[in-house]
Amino acid sequence: MRGWGSVAVGMGLTFFSAVAAAGTVAIDVGHYLERPGAISAYGVTEFEYNHALAAVLAARLASEGVPVRLIGHRGEMADLRARPREAEAAGAGFFLSIHHDSVKEEHLRPWNWNGRALRHAEGFAGFSLFVSRLNPRLDESRACASAIGAALRRAGLAVATHHGVSSAGVERPLADEANGVYFYDNLVVLKTATVPAVLLEAGVIVNRDEERDLASAARRALTADAVLQGLQQCGVAIAP
Repeated sequence: MRGWGSVAVGMGLTFFSAVAAAGTVAIDVGHYLERPGAISAYGVTEFEYNHALAAVLAARLASEGVPVRLIGHRGEMADLRARPREAEAAGAGFFLSIHHDSVKEEHLRPWNWNGRALRHAEGFAGFSLFVSRLNPRLDESRACASAIGAALRRAGLAVATHHGVSSAGVERPLADEANGVYFYDNLVVLKTATVPAVLLEAGVIVNRDEERDLASAARRALTADAVLQGLQQCGVAIAP
């Protein structure tokens, strides 16, 4: 997957919402090789999980004629502000950042697996979505986040419930409790984007059971299908 550039097909589509006026969906692979994010219960970096899910999602959107631009997929993009800039320069009308979740340090417990000293946390699972009130297209961002969350719930996935308070102990306000959407104003890729922007935490990779599921082709396909449905619902992609 590394080295794959943008996927651009179906350019003749007529979009029915201002959300997707530019047509292309930017899929941002969260983190990068030098700082790969959380380490999973089984010792896999978050970047690897983000990369794998982003590839499946890009292919799924492209299969429906949605133009896609992958951002940060080579693992070299350390400048977070450059991510939305690159997306918008490529004509993206929507920015979706893909991540996988961890928990606060105090909830992590040590364990050994295959001779490696690792950490895990049970009792935390599910997806969550984030939008920034500093993004100039907040209403559209929130509408799409809610639509994606609703589609993930219809697919049988649970909403994560551990994001109500930030790591600094500050209450994180809900944007749509039922569908797992939170305000996270200072996320750089969201607040510096000038197009609607959403960050998806696809699941909790420090949960040993959920990580097994998140690593499967079936879970990635299910997530990609749900994201596509959500983007169709909010007008970013036209339903076939």
